[in-house]
Amino acid sequence: MRTTSIITLAAAAAVLMMLSPAPEVQAAETMKPEQCLMCHGGSFDALREQTKNWKDEFGSPVQPHQYLDPNAANPHAGAKVVPECTGCHQAHPIPVPKDFKPEPASLSMCYGCHHMENFQKCSDAGCHEK
Repeated sequence: MRTTSIITLAAAAAVLMMLSPAPEVQAAETMKPEQCLMCHGGSFDALREQTKNWKDEFGSPVQPHQYLDPNAANPHAGAKVVPECTGCHQAHPIPVPKDFKPEPASLSMCYGCHHMENFQKCSDAGCHEK
């Protein structure tokens, strides 16, 4: 009876392990900015300080780490919401494998609104004139 229970539990555990995503995939899918910042910057403001002189692919200076309130009429003037890191950065497993080479960060999330691929105010960019 006892052996049967142990075998049944072991079989159930094996099935659950096979049906669950790999731990690194699961971690990447559920990572929140606060968790990323534990290793990358410490705080969002500290990360912003580290990237204040960053340049986009055209060589123009831009601060890529912006607060973004998706519910505000002007997303950069609303509440200080830290955007999801994976909107621009490739998630990685933890611990990071020695041979891991991340893809370069992308500004594609920014270009969803900044569709002229510049970071001028809409009133100055010429794309939303009346």
